[in-house]
Amino acid sequence: MADSVPPSSDRRRAIRRVACFPSYVEHPGEDRITSMIADLAETGALLLLRRPGWKVGDELRIDLYVELDTTRPRNVAGRVVRLEPLPDERTSLWTHQVAVEFTEPITLSPAEIESIEKRQAPFSKR
Repeated sequence: MADSVPPSSDRRRAIRRVACFPSYVEHPGEDRITSMIADLAETGALLLLRRPGWKVGDELRIDLYVELDTTRPRNVAGRVVRLEPLPDERTSLWTHQVAVEFTEPITLSPAEIESIEKRQAPFSKR
């Protein structure tokens, strides 16, 4: 039997929090680009961005704007573990999703968790 890729829900080693907030991503030797965080865990994040020229294993620096109304981002380092084009029906400003594993796990503060939950509350009352 062939090896199979685990479902996306099984790939992360920590609890995923659905998110939707901006970040800046820096790849060595390139300008900083804007991305959107689609989900966040203490071990990594799923980024939405436009046509990255990266590959699995590339190192990144990410500025996460987790808390509402903050000018101070959470700075993390990580590496690309998966890079996929979005299906046509999901493509808009963002064309790719990139899974990033953080070099060191982060601990989300109660204020950061509350901020993520507040952003998602309007969408969970369907």
